[in-house]
Amino acid sequence: MTAQPFKRTPFASRLIRHAMRDRARRETGSPDPPAPPWFDDWRDGIHPWVRQSTSELVVRSGLRVHGHAAAVNSSMGFAFNLFMPLREYGREVLASLLGAELGTPVSVLDVAFEFHGPTDVLAECAGPSPVGDEKFTASDVAIRVTDGAGRRGIVLVEVKLSEGGFTTCGGATSSANPRTDLCASAAAFFREPGSCYLRRTRHARRDRRYWDILEAAFGSVREAVPGYAGDRCPFEGHEQQIMRNHALALGLVQAGEADFSAFGLAHHPDNHHVAEPWERYRAMVAPGASLFRLPADAIVDAAAALGGEWADWADYMRGRYMLTCGAGEAR
Repeated sequence: MTAQPFKRTPFASRLIRHAMRDRARRETGSPDPPAPPWFDDWRDGIHPWVRQSTSELVVRSGLRVHGHAAAVNSSMGFAFNLFMPLREYGREVLASLLGAELGTPVSVLDVAFEFHGPTDVLAECAGPSPVGDEKFTASDVAIRVTDGAGRRGIVLVEVKLSEGGFTTCGGATSSANPRTDLCASAAAFFREPGSCYLRRTRHARRDRRYWDILEAAFGSVREAVPGYAGDRCPFEGHEQQIMRNHALALGLVQAGEADFSAFGLAHHPDNHHVAEPWERYRAMVAPGASLFRLPADAIVDAAAALGGEWADWADYMRGRYMLTCGAGEAR
């Protein structure tokens, strides 16, 4: 998908200033002057406990490291710092957190990053894997689980740190879109979702399957979002990126890759710019859609309770990312 730049919000500016001073404190013993907002190497922004294993995972898996991964406010770095310790040393903690959200006990089998699954699921890529500059939907974290009945599950997680929202749809303003009337009218879009420009953009090689997946899961695209009451397309704004990842989670089950799936948001608890559109999407989508929101402080608190090296990691996370832990957040 074409990424659109986010405007820096006041929260993002505050977090970056804090992270620069925290970095200076760690490196020089004093927060003044603040350190630069970019590490010399993205690995320097990863907690020492998992720095080597993260680097090895990136190489072994052939992950595309984001161009901004060395920034002190990198969401990719945030995802690694949150989930790599759980992957390597705390799968029971992760299983407990996920079990509470899913409503059933689970065991964690594996944790992957930048996960897109088989490309046939969404049909965003021309071949069996992304090549060159092909744009595709990828979840920041994918967790393979099993439940007590032995069913295979996959939990996709979008990780947000200081972003000002989610990626929006550029179709409504694209000169290549012959059906902007569907963007302007929810009623027209629901009548003809197959004619939506997002289904086959100008450079696409085949039809994307978002609407097919929603129709298979809920009966129709309209029935997928019974709580939506707006006039324009429900996926024109920030809900577009959420929908794509949700469709990926649903599509993986339809393709036989898992028996059940869920999609969650892990985010900084003070960043309402991502929490609010997430809750709007969750309010409009059909019941039973298996969506959850997990603030980062809840993750840190749960692991910190183990003590030992977890306490050191938790101090790092709280200090670097300006997390107020121990109080949690109403979800």
